[in-house]
Amino acid sequence: MEAILNKMKHLNQISEAFLCCSICLEQFKTPKILSCLHTFCQQCLITLVEKSGGSLICPDCRQQHMVPDGGVPAIKGNFFMDNLIEKVRQLSKASEQKCDLMCEVCQKSESEATWVCEECKCHLCSNCAKVHQNLPATKTHSVLAIEEHKKIQTRPKALQAVDYCTVHLKNELKFFCETCKVPICTDCTIVKHRIPEHIHSDLTDAAKDYVRDMTAMVDKLKTKEREVESSEDETKDLLSELTVQQNTAVQKVKMKAEYMIQQIRLEEQNLTEQVHKSYEMKMKRASVAVDAVELQHGSIKSTCHYMETLMHHGSAAQLFSTKVDVEYRTQQLLAMENPKQEQQEKVEFHPHEIPPAHSILGVLKSDVCISQCSVQNVPKRLPKGDSVELLVLTKDSDGNQVVPRQPVTAKVTYPDASLEDITVNDNGDGTHGIMIHGQKHGKYQVSMAIGSQPIPGSPVSIPVVGGLVGTIGRKGSAP
Repeated sequence: MEAILNKMKHLNQISEAFLCCSICLEQFKTPKILSCLHTFCQQCLITLVEKSGGSLICPDCRQQHMVPDGGVPAIKGNFFMDNLIEKVRQLSKASEQKCDLMCEVCQKSESEATWVCEECKCHLCSNCAKVHQNLPATKTHSVLAIEEHKKIQTRPKALQAVDYCTVHLKNELKFFCETCKVPICTDCTIVKHRIPEHIHSDLTDAAKDYVRDMTAMVDKLKTKEREVESSEDETKDLLSELTVQQNTAVQKVKMKAEYMIQQIRLEEQNLTEQVHKSYEMKMKRASVAVDAVELQHGSIKSTCHYMETLMHHGSAAQLFSTKVDVEYRTQQLLAMENPKQEQQEKVEFHPHEIPPAHSILGVLKSDVCISQCSVQNVPKRLPKGDSVELLVLTKDSDGNQVVPRQPVTAKVTYPDASLEDITVNDNGDGTHGIMIHGQKHGKYQVSMAIGSQPIPGSPVSIPVVGGLVGTIGRKGSAP
């Protein structure tokens, strides 16, 4: 009984997942084992091969296998799994009955096993034991009560089912063919596995040797498992690190985007305020002009209406009674000048193609009043070899510094009369820098224009001198 309990203990350690097909997730039905040692239901493999167009790839390890000529049914069956499922089922039922063993012949839940057949190595109930002892084929078998069997066992072992030859169905497998690597019965040693072509050994002894080999292989596999487990941990750590890096990068992008959106909103507000400010005075002047035009128009319209009414409905005396006033008013209105549209500078929004550091969306550009523009930082003399940056200020008619709609251009005429275009740096705030390098001795003439109109004071003259620019002191040219 102790051996049976030990057997139950080991079987109870087998997980339910081990007995289930990983395709249908149910307990194996007609299990087939692949060369990669993964087991699946026969029907599940048939469906898998049909869906993949005839190829067989293990769903667990993705290893490809050859489908035999007989199809999936010709794949080796996993009889060990069949036997294991049956043992687990029997021992599970026995456990439910407080560890009372079931008869392995009739397999009735109420048939408690009280006998053991030592030849068949199976448990029997009282009725099956009587039948077992009366059958001609098993009449000579030794059938003992479980308690008696327990007493004569020096080292109790879990009972194993008898394995029979698949060719000679009634013969027990007792030998192992070392040549063919298959278990065989006595008849097989005479028919297909004859000596000396084939080498035989006792099946139990061969199994013991193979168990030792398998133990060594398991030890190596466990060592390999630990190495792979360590590599798995490193890979998971790498994946975790990559996830953190990804989240950090995404967070930085979001923070930058939020900052840019905030800056864009602020710039939008500033540009909108500038637009309103730029057009405020212009709209006031335009409104005053509209009022004046409307007043003049109303005066002419009312005078015409009065004169037309007088002509159609007034008497002769009434016509002449206002003759002087009518003629005077008519002459007065005709002498009035027609209102002229005052030209207003246009303000436009120009988006940046490549935004500079100080702006994102764009900049407002306006028509400039050329008379308000000027050039600053013009030196009286420029020592040869030095440089100076002229500053052009662009303003509108109200004197506000604005970015011009028209380009600012500059040209320099050197002392040798050669002419060259100079790059103008637009600072984006109504100021423009023009860099002059004093490389030649003599007078430099710098011409600047906005569009086609020259800037007041242009061209400016810059003498490039060598030696002393001036002297100071009592004998100098300046105090």
